[in-house]
Amino acid sequence: MDYILIKELNKNFNKVKALSNINISIKKGEFVSLLGPSGCGKSTLLRIIAGLEDPSSGEISVNNNDLVNIPVNKRNMGMVFQSYSLFPNMTARENIAFGLKLKKVPQEEIKIKVEEIINLVGLNGRENHYPSQLSGGQQQRVALARALVVSPDVLLLDEPLSALDAQIRITLRKLIKEIHNKFKITTLFVTHDQEEALSISDRIFIMNKGEIVQYGTPEEIYKNPETKFVANFVGTYNLLTPKFLNQPEDCSNIFIRPEHISIILEDTVIGKNTFSGVIRNVYFLGNIVRLNVIVNGTMLLIDTLNRGDNVYYEGEKINVYVPSDKCLKIKS
Repeated sequence: MDYILIKELNKNFNKVKALSNINISIKKGEFVSLLGPSGCGKSTLLRIIAGLEDPSSGEISVNNNDLVNIPVNKRNMGMVFQSYSLFPNMTARENIAFGLKLKKVPQEEIKIKVEEIINLVGLNGRENHYPSQLSGGQQQRVALARALVVSPDVLLLDEPLSALDAQIRITLRKLIKEIHNKFKITTLFVTHDQEEALSISDRIFIMNKGEIVQYGTPEEIYKNPETKFVANFVGTYNLLTPKFLNQPEDCSNIFIRPEHISIILEDTVIGKNTFSGVIRNVYFLGNIVRLNVIVNGTMLLIDTLNRGDNVYYEGEKINVYVPSDKCLKIKS
């Protein structure tokens, strides 16, 4: 059964159409990411769900309750912003307790709930510090704790990790996933980072220019992109001409991921889908070695696992295999 239901939602800013015919259904306890480039409308959609923006038209319901005319403070949603949005004159503990005080929760209950959430997000020893005394990662833990402590029906995360250093992003991403697994709060996560979306989502809705262009599980999105935009935005890909694989000229675009192209032994007989090429560039990416290889005038991007014994050089001749069963036809 659908817990969050959005139907034919539109949003205009004067003559600019920010959202066009958005339709989304989300099950209770599901973790859904809205993924897309800057300006695609994903944050606007989240703000409309939160009640911070009004839609131009359309319907939004949570648990069969129409939300369109419900004020922000009556929606029982927790929201975490990219900019933390903490009260600078309050300690971490006071920031976390703020929502509970607004709800007039008894003081003793507030104390218990705040202590529990401080332990959950790992703020022990920092709870009496002011925001200016906390790192970016610690401030975002406070913001997350403040959103969670009120026991929201829906948790809304608006690019909460984008302003943080890489290692802190990974740590907090893991924390967010662990919290979701524990409490099963229905969660909408806005991001432009494909790795974030792929790693923590039950499903992903990909947005571009105010529209949803594809949705599905991370595996479905990655393995079966429906358009060049999705293929390029989620991962990297090679786009091959029909002639390259001896396909009919009227064939659609042929797409293959870099990790599906194999480097094979030098003495392999060149045959169907097996080609000789020259390495143009070598990029060391830690556990992956990425190669640009020229094959019959076409530049192929190839990712190979770095085993330590596979060393490649620019200008080196190699043979590659392009498996037909990994090639997909996609729309323009």
